[in-house]
Amino acid sequence: MSKKGFAPIIIISIIAILIIVGIGGYFSIKNKKLNKDTETSLKIDECEKIKNKDERDNCYSALAGAKQDLSICDKLTNQNKKNSCYAAVAISKKDLSICDKLTNQDKKDACYTIIATDKKDSSICDKLTNQDKKDTCYTIVATYKQDLSICEKIEDQDFKDSCYSALAGAKQDLSICDKIKNQKTKDGCYEDVRH
Repeated sequence: MSKKGFAPIIIISIIAILIIVGIGGYFSIKNKKLNKDTETSLKIDECEKIKNKDERDNCYSALAGAKQDLSICDKLTNQNKKNSCYAAVAISKKDLSICDKLTNQDKKDACYTIIATDKKDSSICDKLTNQDKKDTCYTIVATYKQDLSICEKIEDQDFKDSCYSALAGAKQDLSICDKIKNQKTKDGCYEDVRH
């Protein structure tokens, strides 16, 4: 499993996480900073007016995340969409206990990864059961924190090398490139840091 660069890992991982969790609409509503007391019922009414079931469910999920209100998720009948809604609320509240209750393991792992990234807390990555996902989580958190010690937790050498390469570039520190085992990745690291 050879990694040519770190940026594609981060971009693909974040996109996959957002798709899995289904919170795209959540961010747009969250950014509007709606008044919790006066706007919630209005927005629920607006969601209820939507004829297309998928769009209506997306509206409920986005609103639940923006309002940090799990009860809105109860309007959803599809368990998969309900899981996505719960995940949106968990991420909005940065509440791991809600992630723990998710029944879909992929959504649960995505929930943990996003909260670990938001909180810049690599210990949350330990909750992931799949080693590749755990290593990805460590890599993302290490990059955001610019903390080399987090790279040491990564088991997969390619992920570890990518983590070192990303931090070397972010810190403009050639000595970090020396930790990389894969020669091609190491050479790319030296090249990136020099430019």
